[in-house]
Amino acid sequence: MLADAGTMTFSRTLCRRSLLVLGLAIVFLSTAASLARAIVSVSAQQADASSYDELIAAGRKFMSGRRYEDALKAFKRANDLKGQTSPEALFEIANAYMGLEAYKTVAITCDKVIELAANDPAMQAQAYNLKGIAIQKQSEGKDQKKLQEAESVFRQAAALKPAPPDVHYNLGVVLMQQSRDAEGAAELKEFVKLAPDAYNAEDARRMIDNPRRTREPFAPDFSLTTAGGEYISLDELKGKVVLLDFWGTWCGPCVESVPGLRELNKKYEQDNSFVMISVSSDGDENKWKDFIAREKMVWVQYLDRDRKIQHAFRVNVFPTYVLLDPEGVIRFRISGSTLEKAAALDEAIHKQIKLLAKPAN
Repeated sequence: MLADAGTMTFSRTLCRRSLLVLGLAIVFLSTAASLARAIVSVSAQQADASSYDELIAAGRKFMSGRRYEDALKAFKRANDLKGQTSPEALFEIANAYMGLEAYKTVAITCDKVIELAANDPAMQAQAYNLKGIAIQKQSEGKDQKKLQEAESVFRQAAALKPAPPDVHYNLGVVLMQQSRDAEGAAELKEFVKLAPDAYNAEDARRMIDNPRRTREPFAPDFSLTTAGGEYISLDELKGKVVLLDFWGTWCGPCVESVPGLRELNKKYEQDNSFVMISVSSDGDENKWKDFIAREKMVWVQYLDRDRKIQHAFRVNVFPTYVLLDPEGVIRFRISGSTLEKAAALDEAIHKQIKLLAKPAN
C-alpha cells in the first residue's frame, strides 16, 4: 500500500508539472503569435506607405512625360491604399484629368479634395484654383456665365491663406475675358508682384499692356534658330503673315504635302509680308537635312529638338498648319492633308495678306 501511494503521489506531481509546462508553452505561443501579427501589421503599414509614395512619384513622372492615362492609374492606386480619402492623391488625379482635358471631371474631383482637406487651407486653395481653371477652360474664353462661375471659384481660392500666386493670374485673366480690364490688370499686377520670375510672369505683363491677349488667340511667345543659322523670334515676325508648318519626315501625309508647300512658297515668296516656317519633330538630324535638301524645301526650316515649339502650340497631330496675322494672332489652324484643306489654307493666307495690304482708314 505504501508503494502504491508513493507511485500515485509521484504521478500526480508529474502530471501537475506537465500541465504547468504545457500552460507556459501555450502562453508563449500565444504571445509569439500576437507579436508576429503585430510585426506583420506594422510591416504591412510600412509597405503600404512605401507603395503609396512610390505610386505618387511614378504618377508625377508620367505627368512630366504627358502620359496622363498612366499617371491617372498610378494616382488612383495610391488613393485606393488610403481608402480613397487622400486629398493629395485626389488632387493629383484632378491634375491628370486636366491633362486629359476632362474638365467637368476635374471640377468634381476638386470638390472631393476641398471636402477632405477641411483642415488644410493651402490644399483647399490649390483645389479651388484648379477647379476654377477647369471651369474657365469650359468657357473657351467666351461663355460669360462660365467665366463668372470661374471668377467666383478663384475668389474662394484667394480668400484662403496661403493661396498660390497663380490665383491672381487666373482671376485677372477671367476678369479681362469679361472685359473688366482695370480689375483684371490689378490682379495681374498682384501676381507679378508675388511671383516676378514665374514662367508666366512675362505673359501677365503683356496682358496688362494689351488686354486683348486674354480675349483673342495670340500665339505663344517663341524663338528659334533656323537650319541656315538665322535667329527668329515672334517679336521679329510682327508685321508679317506667318505660316507655321508642323511636320516630320516620318509622317506620310507630311511628306505628301511637301509639293503643295513648295507651290505655296513659290506663290508668295515675292511678297515680303509672308513667311513660311516648317517646324520638324524629327529625331534624326542628318535624315532631316538630307530630306529638305533633296526636296528643295528652300523656305525657313527648323528642327524642334526638344519639342518646345510643338508643345507651346499644343500640336499632337501631323501635319498641322497654324497661320498668324501681323499682330501674332492665330487666324487659322488646320490638321491633316487633303486637297480641300490645302485650298482652305491657301485662301486663309491670301485673305491675311490682302488685309495687310489694305490701307488703314
